[in-house]
Amino acid sequence: MTLAERITPALTVCATIGWLLGTGLPAQAAARTADSSASSFAPVCTHQVTGVRAGSQLDVYSGAGWQFPRIGTLTADGRTSGDCTPVNGWTKVKASNGKAGWVPAVNLYKTSPPNLACTYRLTHVRTASYLNVRSGAGLRFRPIGRLTVAGGAASGECAPVKGWIKVKASNGKVGWSSAKYLRKVSGK
Repeated sequence: MTLAERITPALTVCATIGWLLGTGLPAQAAARTADSSASSFAPVCTHQVTGVRAGSQLDVYSGAGWQFPRIGTLTADGRTSGDCTPVNGWTKVKASNGKAGWVPAVNLYKTSPPNLACTYRLTHVRTASYLNVRSGAGLRFRPIGRLTVAGGAASGECAPVKGWIKVKASNGKVGWSSAKYLRKVSGK
């Protein structure tokens, strides 16, 4: 048996499988393209970009992950519309150029509608001191406001995210404070 006689059946099977799989791909590719276009994008929430240095930009990717190509940007202090619920740590948003894409959810916080249904009191904070409210969930984010013991209760989201709770500062800005300094007094 020659080499050609041994390879021909295998090539025939591979070609047949490729043809069968290939018949569905144009429709799937069109669906993916339509899904990522700005016209099919239906934003629900407004987000503020956070955790990005002033003067720089946040890259927007064509898919939910670093491996996807960049398709646009958002400014460091910009607002955007997008999905309310992240998917695997990524949120679908509208880039500055109008294209729909994905950014890491940690670089956004919802400005509308904020779900601040729980009430918190400060704990382990001295009376004359304060707790920083930061632009993102972590110490690396800049302070945007404060919570004080004298200020009374603070409203915030009911579920912490990696040890941080989204709260409303005394200056009215919504940001993040460490959950270890907050005790829930009402809400679910």
